Amino acid sequence: MLIYVAGALADAERVRAVQAAVVAGGHELSLDWTRGADAALTDYESQPAASAAVASADLAAVLAAEAVLVVAPEHEGRGVYVELGAALARASAGALQHVAVLGPIQHQSVFFHHPAVTRWVTVEAWLDSLG
Repeated sequence: MLIYVAGALADAERVRAVQAAVVAGGHELSLDWTRGADAALTDYESQPAASAAVASADLAAVLAAEAVLVVAPEHEGRGVYVELGAALARASAGALQHVAVLGPIQHQSVFFHHPAVTRWVTVEAWLDSLG
């Protein structure tokens, strides 16, 4: 299965751990944004072309994925909620079956409770649910 793992930039290490479990489970990542331009880009306003390219690549990876896993942010995040919104739009249109939020919720969002979202304590539990 092609999987996108979303998370806050400040939680990149946790995202990498989830990505490693996904790959170890025999799945493929639609994008590893933690090791790409996303991670190096720190000032979006002063680098509009680079910011546009990152935003386009991240959204394309969410749209291509067969599952979107959201690592519940320990730190404040912004892009993670856009990625969750794109996944929920696809799920609401019947184009995505797996939108999973992983880990404890520390920063509340009403969208973590959307009917298309399943919540899991760990990525391993979600992977086990696939059968």
